[in-house]
Amino acid sequence: MRSVEDDLAARAWAVQAAAMARITAAAPGSTGGPVRLFAEGLPAILERLKVLERATSSVVYNLNPRSVFDPQRREREPNQRTRTRGIGGHMITAPLQHLSLVAAAHPDTWVAPVVQIAGIVVDERLGLFAGPPTPDGRPTAWLCRDPDLIMAFCELWWVAKQHAVPIHEAPGVVPLTERQLEVAALLCRGAKDAAIARRLGVSPRTVTSDVGRLLDAFGVATRWEAGMVLGRACPPTLVD
Repeated sequence: MRSVEDDLAARAWAVQAAAMARITAAAPGSTGGPVRLFAEGLPAILERLKVLERATSSVVYNLNPRSVFDPQRREREPNQRTRTRGIGGHMITAPLQHLSLVAAAHPDTWVAPVVQIAGIVVDERLGLFAGPPTPDGRPTAWLCRDPDLIMAFCELWWVAKQHAVPIHEAPGVVPLTERQLEVAALLCRGAKDAAIARRLGVSPRTVTSDVGRLLDAFGVATRWEAGMVLGRACPPTLVD
């Protein structure tokens, strides 16, 4: 007999295949119809998410197997506005080595081992799905109004939620302060401790302590290993 994880994986594959079929069938450059290009490249996608947030009135279903850490925190404003407006739903992500960063930046996230598709649906009427990369390798995101695909994604989200826990209850998550997030962001840009201390107006000893906290959060013993984790958490396209 197939396990629940196998059933969810099969369902996720079917939803992803259906989304990709609709995206590849869309006319290039089309601005109408049930599927159209939303944005190209991670920075542009993160910026355009502000528009999607403003168009949301009640609920967001978000599945993301690989949550990234953006040093510029472009997701912060729309996330805060969503919480302030009382929008329902959560982002559900997969277990990651940088979950502590995700928890600090996205405190309403849940974690499930069965997340195998990236997508967002707002108000059960409008979907946002990953499409094929551009010729130069940039990711693309596409808006979709297909009701069957949107309903299939929402059902998948609800099943994943049954196997998820709030991120702060996930094993290994270490609480991080706002300053420690800023230290992580500057480390992503290659800054040294002395430069970070000057930038944040704190002592070098404080920065050293914050870096140690990040090592604990990543479950690593050295700065080199922490750099590897940050490299996976923060794609180069998001670094200034």
